[in-house]
Amino acid sequence: MIVDIGYYALLAAITMTLYGILAGTAGILKNNGNLIQSSRYAVLSTFSLVAVSYFVLTYAFITDDFSVDFVAGHSSTDLPLFYKITGVWGGMEGSLLLWEFILSLYIAIIAFRYHKSNKAILPYALIVLNLISFFILFMLIGWSNPLARLIPTPLEGQGLNPLLQNLGMVIHPPLLYLGFVGVAVPYAFAMGSLLRGKIDNEWALVTRRWTLVAWLFLTAGMGMGGQWAYVELGWGGYWAWDPVENSSLMPWLTATAFLHSVIVQEKRDSLKIWNMLLVTATFVLTILGTFITRSGVLNSVHAFAKSPIGPAFLIFIALILTFSLGLLFIRQDMLTSKKQEAGLISRENSFLLNNVLFVGMAFTVLYGTLFPLLAEGLADKKLSIQAPFFNSIMAPLAILTIFLMGTTQFLGWKRTSRKMLAKNMLIPSTTGILFMIAGAMTLDVPWQFIFLAGMGYFAGYQVLMELIRAVRGGKKSKGQATQNEEQKQKRIKSLLRNRRKQGSAIIHLGVLVFLVGILGNYFGHESSFTFYPGDEKTVGDYTVQFEKLEESKARNADLVTVKLNIFKEGQHITTLNPAKAFYPTSTQPMTEVSIYRTLKEDLYTSVATINNDGSATINVYINPMVNFIWVSSFFFIVGTLLCLSYKSPQLKSGAKALKQEA
Repeated sequence: MIVDIGYYALLAAITMTLYGILAGTAGILKNNGNLIQSSRYAVLSTFSLVAVSYFVLTYAFITDDFSVDFVAGHSSTDLPLFYKITGVWGGMEGSLLLWEFILSLYIAIIAFRYHKSNKAILPYALIVLNLISFFILFMLIGWSNPLARLIPTPLEGQGLNPLLQNLGMVIHPPLLYLGFVGVAVPYAFAMGSLLRGKIDNEWALVTRRWTLVAWLFLTAGMGMGGQWAYVELGWGGYWAWDPVENSSLMPWLTATAFLHSVIVQEKRDSLKIWNMLLVTATFVLTILGTFITRSGVLNSVHAFAKSPIGPAFLIFIALILTFSLGLLFIRQDMLTSKKQEAGLISRENSFLLNNVLFVGMAFTVLYGTLFPLLAEGLADKKLSIQAPFFNSIMAPLAILTIFLMGTTQFLGWKRTSRKMLAKNMLIPSTTGILFMIAGAMTLDVPWQFIFLAGMGYFAGYQVLMELIRAVRGGKKSKGQATQNEEQKQKRIKSLLRNRRKQGSAIIHLGVLVFLVGILGNYFGHESSFTFYPGDEKTVGDYTVQFEKLEESKARNADLVTVKLNIFKEGQHITTLNPAKAFYPTSTQPMTEVSIYRTLKEDLYTSVATINNDGSATINVYINPMVNFIWVSSFFFIVGTLLCLSYKSPQLKSGAKALKQEA
């Protein structure tokens, strides 16, 4: 009975969404405020109904209701409650319902957050968002029903995939969906602006924060996904250019380009077409990522099984592109920027080049991800594009991007004096070149490392100088009694004066911290040993001693653990316990890694095989600097929060004008 309520709630939700589309359209055409307001309230009803359906599915998981096909396929009675709740998004149908739940929540927030401040563009944006919601609900009801019944009802479920029984399962998918769904908001406002036919900077200014929020969730989601892969798969890495990993990276790259490019639209009223294209590309890439994940057309440890919804998503992508590009073509005259002189060496052109580089990286990832699919579909040839392809192209583009990140700090709007630019760049560029020469002479590393490290040093110098100048504030005060207090107040005012600029500097610092973690890959070490009890092996500065095998039970799995004593310089520093986990719902044992972490490096161990003669084959990795990758998340979060706290003067003046009108 309760399950039926959840399904009927979905039927009611799609009905309310359709009503919201029709009422909003009629309200715009007839200039009827009551109809527009009615469409806003329909949004709230849709969210409430989707929430009912989502919590009904969660209840079915908690109560082991195996009459629901999705529950029977992704849960079991021995599954811990923790994973029953998160198992809701452990498969295609449930994850799509989570997608719709987040989308309907976002739409409800938009409808009531901007009904006064952006009432002219809001009805158009809501129509676009409701159309997206209608498609997802249509998929849920027609092809991907998470509440479909299973007859006869089994006594036991198939259980949750052991790979998903990890803390990463709790955090990674929701974060990624919050980011994926979040980019629909700037897309809707962009299309709403085009539909309205009065194109100003309002849509870009309003949605900058939404893009920042979505970007932060995407960043955190990818970071958590990398950590999940690092501790769960046992291969010693965190990024394998897997198709589904790539599906989250592509919209992240275009969203990053948009966040830079929209500054030019705000400051110089240019790059308007660029911004429309970047927002559209970002949204389309999120839908493409959904298609890759749920269609089963590509092999991936992340992807769900093949399903009939793949073609529907391809049709939806085609409709989005046709609608967006067609509307953009019709309105292109309205997007022409005012003629403003800008020299070749200027911040505007720096941001334009930045767009080209990020789009180039996104296209590289798109090509490498989809080309094997096209080759198989059109020529019946199975191809696989591996990491060397991506690395060979992405490394030069990353080097140029990091160089640009440092150089832009010296550039002014309109034009920059070559003499002044050369003067400002003299110290960082000279020391950066010397840094690269010293690295090339002393280290046996590829050229990519030398240039990445050199550009990182160059950009890092500028970012740190920018932050130091912000912290120092104004000139020193005179007088001993009040000097410290005045200096403190000036520093605080200086930091708060342009929070977006300082936040951006902190984010860029996070990029450089992340780069340090990437550079550590060039010094990594991998070994594989077969140990008998009492054996010792030397790996780098560590001595690994195999003590014994232990059998135990943890939650719903049987463990065979290898106890390893780790020594460094003759001193016992830790005991690691990598294991093989045997789940009743899986025919293959899962790998449980054990890691000794320091900021300098990780000693990473995983069990390859447990042998019949009492020995075990252990993979041992030394991963230098890898924890800098996870530390960089702190800088991304702090920097983004600072940027979010900044409000454009244009938005402030618009809000003030509305208050005066009221």
